[in-house]
Amino acid sequence: MKKIILSLIIGLGLILSSCSDKFLDQYPQGSMIMESQYLQLDNVLAGTMTGVYSLLYQSGSDQAYYGQRSIDLFTDICSGDVALTNHAYGWYYTDEQQQTRGRTSYFWGYFYDIIHNTNNVMAMARKQSEVFDAIAKYGLPTNDLAVVVGTDTVYRYTEEDAKVAVIYAQCLTMRGYCYSNLARYYCPTPEELIHGTNKTYPQVTLMADKKCVPIYTELDMDSARARSSLKEVYDRIEMDLTDAIDYFKAFQKYSPRQNKLEVDINVARGLLAYAYLSKGAPSNTNKEPYQKALTVANDLIIESPYTIIPKEDLYSTGFNSVSSNSWIWGSQTTVENYTGLASFWGHVDIHCYSYAWIGDTKACDENLYNSIPSWDGRKGWFNDGKTGNPTFRLAPDKKFFSSKNPTSTDQDDLDREWLNDNVYMRIELAYLIAAEAAYRLGDYATSIVYLARLTADRVDINSLTADAEYAAWLTTLSDPNELLKAIYYNWRIELWGEGYAMQTMRRLNPEIQALMLENDKIKRGGNHCAKGGEQIDAHEIWYTFQLPSSESRYNPWIDTKTVSLE
Repeated sequence: MKKIILSLIIGLGLILSSCSDKFLDQYPQGSMIMESQYLQLDNVLAGTMTGVYSLLYQSGSDQAYYGQRSIDLFTDICSGDVALTNHAYGWYYTDEQQQTRGRTSYFWGYFYDIIHNTNNVMAMARKQSEVFDAIAKYGLPTNDLAVVVGTDTVYRYTEEDAKVAVIYAQCLTMRGYCYSNLARYYCPTPEELIHGTNKTYPQVTLMADKKCVPIYTELDMDSARARSSLKEVYDRIEMDLTDAIDYFKAFQKYSPRQNKLEVDINVARGLLAYAYLSKGAPSNTNKEPYQKALTVANDLIIESPYTIIPKEDLYSTGFNSVSSNSWIWGSQTTVENYTGLASFWGHVDIHCYSYAWIGDTKACDENLYNSIPSWDGRKGWFNDGKTGNPTFRLAPDKKFFSSKNPTSTDQDDLDREWLNDNVYMRIELAYLIAAEAAYRLGDYATSIVYLARLTADRVDINSLTADAEYAAWLTTLSDPNELLKAIYYNWRIELWGEGYAMQTMRRLNPEIQALMLENDKIKRGGNHCAKGGEQIDAHEIWYTFQLPSSESRYNPWIDTKTVSLE
């Protein structure tokens, strides 16, 4: 037992000693044990993987940096769906002004730190186990752990093989997650490339022509690499995530998931479906990405145990606990790993001692809030401003609230422990992906089925007229244009504050805006402390991040001075 604990501690230290500016270093530097000693410890792979997962919620150089949920908030504010209503303390004000240059180094370092460390775990696994040679020679098991050809068992894997293979699958999933995000943040969308509507980029018709980000795998970590094309990055994402799914199918029975922080086949499917959706271009005649997105999202819905939050529980979950049956992926916050004010809750929840409570409130964009129909119970997620402190108007006080203090904003009642959990993926995502993918395939009836399955659980149970209003709303979806607007609206409301707003806007906003009369164009609400009332233009250059200038100092293949003009 002491060895196991030691391996976990050293694994965590090994991961956290990495430096984002030197992610090409194969092994961390400093006062560490020798690699040969480290590899002899029990559970070394599991311990080191624990360190990889800690990067999802690790706090950084200041209180605005705390892993994935800080990135979610950066981008949701930058897109405009989350309004920063005041900026007394200055956190997130640059995002409210839609300035992304100050964030690019953090995004880059965060995702490449995870890639670097997952690659190290994968390389370590290859050194420790012969399971990969067996997979290459015999293939994955076909009957429990046995590879059966005809009636003959040609090879049998061990349960120890399964444990290694599952950790390797977790690494593939985490690497696919990182490259998916890098592609979305540092490259134009495929639709932008086809139309050339981005003001900075010339017209490009093939993803193979557009440089994206460097690709590093466990087999080539030792030297700097040039930027790969957007096509190559998406090929790598697909390869990593489909391989991970295959490994999970074959081996996870013998190495089950320990908690929701660990990724599994359901997380891999969610990431893969979202990657396929992002890869698609509506005006492209090739609809294969959308068909794949629909297939994988449907697999996730059918084969996973997760369920949509029922309408009866819309105001009771607080989106604060991994125990929620809608959460596919999330991290539990404890006294051992909490990051205090440097957390999503320290910036958003008005029931915690937080910046949101003191005045830098994060609220629903006023125009978005006003677009919520009266039948939709999700309107109740946001403070209507009719009672209590007007500072908190449109704050998400019924979507994100402390498990210890779900109602009060009195100073003496505030939660000062910040022990609420972090959500990274919910099953509702799969329904939205499926609805949008089916729409792109021209299968409007199927699109409506997926969308209706979600929205049926969003009808306001406190309204006597909501059922009739909802039924009337459903009839409008027979118009494809109204259906597209409904898909866009549900992405924005259902996943508000969960990190999908910027990419949703980039995929759908230009098309939605084109359907509207000039006076009806989507604009930022008046409750923003910067750029209130401005029209949203999804093609503005700030939505495509520049590579950080520090990258050119460590990677001779990259000239960051010309990156934004390529």
